[in-house]
Amino acid sequence: MKRLGLLLVAMGLLVLAGCTNKPYVETDHLAEFDFSALKTFSVAETKQDTKENILISPFTLSHIHSALEAELGKRYQSAAVGAKPDFVVSYHVVIEEKIDPRSYDDLYGFGYYGRGYRYPRPLFYGVNTGVRVYNQGSLIIDIVDAKTDKPIWRGVSEKRLSRGMAPQQQREVLSRAVTEVVAQFPPVN
Repeated sequence: MKRLGLLLVAMGLLVLAGCTNKPYVETDHLAEFDFSALKTFSVAETKQDTKENILISPFTLSHIHSALEAELGKRYQSAAVGAKPDFVVSYHVVIEEKIDPRSYDDLYGFGYYGRGYRYPRPLFYGVNTGVRVYNQGSLIIDIVDAKTDKPIWRGVSEKRLSRGMAPQQQREVLSRAVTEVVAQFPPVN
């Protein structure tokens, strides 16, 4: 009986683990670059010079900067002031307004499936369409070889953002995004 209980608990944990929502993270890199030679880094300051960047709080950008230094500091050494690092990290935050067109069936719910018996259409049935507007946030992290000033790696994390998030909640989401992206660096060939 105990074995059956343990088996059910283990299966339940596996089902829950399968239901977790993984973030969308994408990376790209220069294939011929030797990432094992990298030892020191520096995080570049982000400029608020475009219309999109001005909408992002300077405190949020400062938080991203600190999160990057902390995450990369776990595996690499921060370059001393005035010393030239092996690689330079820059970051950008882009918030885009997206449109999600949806259609739903008044009688049976969303999408094409689930259609069955219908009442006469003019009275009880109809397919409605709606448009949902949401914000899509992207954190882009670029890594540049400090010797050649050429990009060697890029990581992007994209998330659908909730409206009305408190600044602390935004920073928690960004901290997780930084961790998710930096975990993919250096690339495994």
